Amino acid sequence: MKHILLALSLVWLVTACSTVTASSHSVADSYVPVTGASPLPESLVSFSVNVQSVNYRAVVNRFTHAVTLYLPPGTSVTSLTPSITTAAGLTVSPSGAQDFSSPVTYKVSDGSTYTVTVNTTVPSAAQVNSWLGTGINLGNDLDAWPGDEGSWTNGVVAQKTFFDDYKNLGFSSVRVPITWGMASNPSDRLSATSPYSINPAFLARVDQVAGWGIDAGLTVVINAHHENWIRTLTGSAMTAQLPRFEALWTQIAQHFAGWPPQLVFEILNEPQPPAGSSTGGMTNADLKVLNQDILNIIRKYDPTRVVIVGANQWNSLSSLVGGTFSLPVDSAAGGPYLIATFHNYNPWSFAGQSSGTWGSSSDIASMKAQLDIAAAWGKQNNVPLYMGEYGVTHQYNGMSTDPTSRIAWYTQVTQLARADGISMALWDDYGDFKLYGRVSRTFESAVLKAVQP
Repeated sequence: MKHILLALSLVWLVTACSTVTASSHSVADSYVPVTGASPLPESLVSFSVNVQSVNYRAVVNRFTHAVTLYLPPGTSVTSLTPSITTAAGLTVSPSGAQDFSSPVTYKVSDGSTYTVTVNTTVPSAAQVNSWLGTGINLGNDLDAWPGDEGSWTNGVVAQKTFFDDYKNLGFSSVRVPITWGMASNPSDRLSATSPYSINPAFLARVDQVAGWGIDAGLTVVINAHHENWIRTLTGSAMTAQLPRFEALWTQIAQHFAGWPPQLVFEILNEPQPPAGSSTGGMTNADLKVLNQDILNIIRKYDPTRVVIVGANQWNSLSSLVGGTFSLPVDSAAGGPYLIATFHNYNPWSFAGQSSGTWGSSSDIASMKAQLDIAAAWGKQNNVPLYMGEYGVTHQYNGMSTDPTSRIAWYTQVTQLARADGISMALWDDYGDFKLYGRVSRTFESAVLKAVQP
């Protein structure tokens, strides 16, 4: 195992989360239109109930008109008065307090019906991990910096139709990387000075994008992504930035406290050494302090939200399972509500730099051994695993990746991770790792076939 872990530590130091603009690919990359069900008329826009000063937001599925509301365990559901928003000019019945011991059907004046189910059972981390299943990243969008949304994608910004297409493509989740503190102007998103306020317009945009995913019937991960102002620091330098990071997560936790469990938090993406350095940066000891600190803040406002944590060295698997990473202690009743994450672009020379081929029996055996180690670590630590990014570039520095090897990699990695009970999210950046055509609404057919169950 030691030689495998050493190899992992060398190949997973660098990942694909970087500035990449949209690019053209080989004619061999075949993209097909996304087909499937169309959303139903969105006559009922939102449904929520206030319980103990928290406004609990329901999932209003725009494909099925099923409305699912999650309330804290022990909440009496026999007389709840919901707050309902309809499309302009429409009315809804019944009105007033209702008994939600059984599903209640609401009728909208345009003839639409919505069936509301109230759930007071908290899903476990394992259940939420199963909801994550096979997903995709909306990369290089809300995480772009310097510059704002669209600056890394030739002006293409997130749209509701993306999430409709993700659903129709068979994905069960979307990871939405978000950079809070490194916009073109540091104060555009998160103030650089106390009280470190999130820009309300940016928070509303995050709310909108995450909501599009939730109401498409998907599980959505939001994170703190390119926060280089803390994730590359160590010791006292990291500690000095903790108040700003604490303020960030306090606001996130407060804002989303009433959202359904289909919204998942990821504390910090890819803690790492500073740019240009192979040493230094955030250590396991630093990360232990940070993860515990932020988890405690989240639990203050959101006792049972599932939270994703990862190791340093760019969320490498070797750092996660190598014996030095410490999971934070989760004091939540019925918990822990934790998932551990790692990223997979292994071997980087192939997956990130288009060098050589992949798919021999030894290649597959090596990948299987690595993922089996991850699965064993997860079982030993009683924590589900999430491969939050994985993928292969189309090209690197003008050299195309061998297409047969690329599809073999997607096929084998997906199947092996799925067999080990590891949830996953394809890395898609609309650039050299492009899978989904965000303007054409197409998807690379061979990869789609490779990753489907």
